[in-house]
Amino acid sequence: MGSTTLFLPICGISLPRSLCTLIGEAFKSLKIALNRSDIDYDYVLIDSPPNLGPLADAALLAAENVLFPSEPNVIAQESLKILFDEVETLEDQFEVKIRAIGAILNQVPAQGSIAEDMQDWFTETFGEDRVLSIPDRDAIEHAIEYETSIYAYDPDDAGYPWDSDPVNELRDCYLSIAELLEEINNE
Repeated sequence: MGSTTLFLPICGISLPRSLCTLIGEAFKSLKIALNRSDIDYDYVLIDSPPNLGPLADAALLAAENVLFPSEPNVIAQESLKILFDEVETLEDQFEVKIRAIGAILNQVPAQGSIAEDMQDWFTETFGEDRVLSIPDRDAIEHAIEYETSIYAYDPDDAGYPWDSDPVNELRDCYLSIAELLEEINNE
């Protein structure tokens, strides 16, 4: 892989009096920050809280496209249904379009009827080519334990030589996510 640079700006907002004002101000602040950048980024990833609230709403409003990370379970399915309703409300209230471009399923077990049913629901909801899966792998935790990314992680140096195949599989999964983003960017 080529050399890349990752910037992680940290920001905070003061809390205005009303919720609508809070969402509007957070949205404006995030949009201003995104527009002020002197660097032309290929992608800007906005990591928002996994709950419905003003900060998540502001991230949804500021994003042009939303890729939903989720676990393939019933709780996540019901949460996404609520989130889709929230997205519709935000679109109506702020006169914007929020495009749900797909889902990334995390910690996907190798087997189990509930997980398979949930994967089917995600596929029906987003489309087969817009649902990607990250398997439940100890290698991710081992890379974090070794204080590195999955790309820099060397299972032999870390003392987990059995991670070699799972690490390659994970790298392929993350490459698939990048390819999906490229495809969407070129639409």
